[in-house]
Amino acid sequence: MYEKEEEQLKDYKNMYENIKIPLESIDDAILAGFQKAKLEKKRKPRRQKWVFSLVTAALILVGFFTSIRLSPAFAGYITVIPGMEKVVELIRYDKGKMMAIENDYYEKIDVSKEKNGLKFTIDGAIADENGLALFYTIKSKEKQTVLETEGVQLSSQDGKSLNLSGISMGSPLNSEKGELTHSDMFEFYVQSPLESKKFELKVRVKGKKLQEDFKLKFELKKDLQKKKTYALNKTVTIDGQKIYFLKADIYPLRVAVHVKMDPNNTKRIFSFDDLRLVDENGETWNKIQNGVIASIISPDEYILYLQSNYFRNPKELYLVLNKIQAIDKDEVNVVVDTEKLQILKQPNGGHLSNLRIVGNNLYLSLRTKKEFNYFLFINIKDGDGKKIESNMSSVNGNGEKGITEIGVNIPNLKNQTNPISLELSNFPSWIIGNEKIKIK
Repeated sequence: MYEKEEEQLKDYKNMYENIKIPLESIDDAILAGFQKAKLEKKRKPRRQKWVFSLVTAALILVGFFTSIRLSPAFAGYITVIPGMEKVVELIRYDKGKMMAIENDYYEKIDVSKEKNGLKFTIDGAIADENGLALFYTIKSKEKQTVLETEGVQLSSQDGKSLNLSGISMGSPLNSEKGELTHSDMFEFYVQSPLESKKFELKVRVKGKKLQEDFKLKFELKKDLQKKKTYALNKTVTIDGQKIYFLKADIYPLRVAVHVKMDPNNTKRIFSFDDLRLVDENGETWNKIQNGVIASIISPDEYILYLQSNYFRNPKELYLVLNKIQAIDKDEVNVVVDTEKLQILKQPNGGHLSNLRIVGNNLYLSLRTKKEFNYFLFINIKDGDGKKIESNMSSVNGNGEKGITEIGVNIPNLKNQTNPISLELSNFPSWIIGNEKIKIK
């Protein structure tokens, strides 16, 4: 039925199989991809945009075309449903969402509104009781160099609160030559099981010379799959630090792993850099790469999110981890004097330098052996211990020189009482172990 498409995919696969990939670079390329994950704490999560090396991209594309070739149902979606290739392009780095499509769990919606030459379409959705991935396309009658969305709101048509716990936003369009269309997705997650199937989406679309507000109503027809819960109740000790794994909830969109750290630990744990699911055959489901990677309950309690294996039923399933980002608790604050431009306190190693002030922005240079594109800071306090509210930060890496520029916006900076204390949320310091926790 799909002979023509099969032949085309086979040609693509052969082309990518002939790309010469230096094997010694593969591990570094994949690690660099993982290191780009950013832990967003105590602010609205947002979706990150990634740039992968040729090595990683080639590996992903080969796997992508192989997956389509082996799945007639998948090929059917690509050829029968208009615009489906855009959806696949958006989620090809997420094995869980790809498997949802392969198992006919994607739902076409195709609801549109048009205003002044601008059209916003909800293409489709993947939904479960924990959240909703909503795919959309913006079309313009004139080429646009910039298109971005803001003021995104999802509500239930029956008036009941959705009790949202987080939103992952789409990436803006930035094009020098200009584009007529832009496709992306929103992800909405809820604190209590999703019950409503009738929704209303509000969104503002902005360009350089345009701004339009859209309101679209839509309804889900498919039944929402229920989560699979596995009690873990397992404590592991890595470099003297005790970590308690409570449970794993497996949803079609993602896997949620609930962990607590022993309050008597000597180190503050920031990130489980390589936490993954592995089945008895060695197949792996890694951390979320584009989107919300964790929910922070407290400094010692996290919900960690992994790509979903919901549509697989392996005989055995394990949580595996080796590398955890952590520093001593007495080094968790960086202290600076913004008048004298001095770093008064920082973690051992002298990674931070070159403190400078530009307007209300504080900048530091972070020197590392390998690329480290994480946001560093969370809570900011002035010299009197009063919290300073800041909703803006930046990371600008230069992999060749091993220096990353970290920026933090501090309102009314010149009038803030010194010294300024910045609490770390990430830092290039790790503890290493070799843990394997049985889920089933």
